[in-house]
Amino acid sequence: MCRTAWRVLLLVLLTLAGCGAGDKEARARAAAEGYLQALKDKDPDRAMTFFARTYFETRSPAGWKADLRLITARLGALQAYSLKNWNWRTNFVPPDSGTHVTLEYEVKYAKHPATETFVVYKPLARREYRIVGHKIASKGFTLE
Repeated sequence: MCRTAWRVLLLVLLTLAGCGAGDKEARARAAAEGYLQALKDKDPDRAMTFFARTYFETRSPAGWKADLRLITARLGALQAYSLKNWNWRTNFVPPDSGTHVTLEYEVKYAKHPATETFVVYKPLARREYRIVGHKIASKGFTLE
């Protein structure tokens, strides 16, 4: 491939990757913090809207709500959250072509604190960031 073709290909790939890192962080945070705020507001139906459809392919919405009730019983009501760390990567190889942003939050619940990690994904062809992964770590799960 000639040098000009490589430059054009690189320019196209950079364009497809989207905006700068700060924009990726802000848009991914909007999804994660929308979810956290919905939990704080005790609105699980709204909280579910921040997840990608693929998230519920392995867990039913009813199962997810049952898990949420267990989390709330063990940790208490969500009171506050703050972002501690984040990073991102863009894949160009299907089926995961798109931007993946990993966000780590310190979350204060009424009974026990937790660290919650979200993976928020935006396909290359769309502008919508949705949660595709969520992990919660807390000593409160073993103490209650």
